[in-house]
Amino acid sequence: MPSSFTESPQRVRTLTSPDGTKIWAESAGDASRPAIVFVHGLSCTALGWDEQFADAGLRESFHLVRYEMRGHGRSGKPLEEKDYESLKIAQDFRTVCEAFGVVKPFMAGWSLGGSIVVDVVTAYGPDCISGVIYIGGSILALHYHPACRHPVMTKLFPAITSLASDDLSAGAEEFVDSCVKAPLTFPAKLLFMGGFIMQPRAARYWSLKRMQDHTVWERTAGHLPVLVVQGKEDQHCLYETMISIAKRIYDDVEVHLMDGIGHSPHFESPIETNRVIYNWVKRKTERRAKL
Repeated sequence: MPSSFTESPQRVRTLTSPDGTKIWAESAGDASRPAIVFVHGLSCTALGWDEQFADAGLRESFHLVRYEMRGHGRSGKPLEEKDYESLKIAQDFRTVCEAFGVVKPFMAGWSLGGSIVVDVVTAYGPDCISGVIYIGGSILALHYHPACRHPVMTKLFPAITSLASDDLSAGAEEFVDSCVKAPLTFPAKLLFMGGFIMQPRAARYWSLKRMQDHTVWERTAGHLPVLVVQGKEDQHCLYETMISIAKRIYDDVEVHLMDGIGHSPHFESPIETNRVIYNWVKRKTERRAKL
């Protein structure tokens, strides 16, 4: 799927997190409107959100912000475990929000990006965000990843973290192929693989294996409204298990299941995904305005 969104140089920023790590970020849409901050998945980049940033309805009604997590894409790629401490992950998010004047955004996390909610809530409390959108087999918390991990992803893990270049190349292709149900076009496949290959192995490893305390989030975030946008053919996540855990932790969980869609609803079926996000955020912001 070719990108239909062109970056605006005026709204692209390279920011500096408190520990000195550079964080690439971009905004689009109406900065006076409610904000949605999009966080991509493991070994991917913010380009995965191009179809959301190109959507006229989303751009007119919301302030859209996306950034690339440390260790990914155009952001800095530190290699030590200490560089992936939970507080530093949360500070990256806060740095992006402050740069674009964002207050109490909705967080939209794809796959690994969903777990950043835990870091943010632990560092700054649940009321620093307005709600959570989990897209495509999101990792609710690193603590729950093993229980929700699909056997395909479990099998892939040794290859995608291997030190051997041949293993890594083959692992990257398998990983990318498993992100969707229908085969990717060659340009789209290169887009995904580029994000994977440019990431150092250590950054990939610590992004998944870092320490993360889930207890504060689990104890305090229950009142946040949650939307789950999920493909039924996901090969990375046992989504029924993930949804059951989400419903145990959060009081208000809306689930939208998509037939014939894999791990990447926002990429595989962007029109439907955008419509669901638009309607849900609209409802939640209108309800909040009446309170």
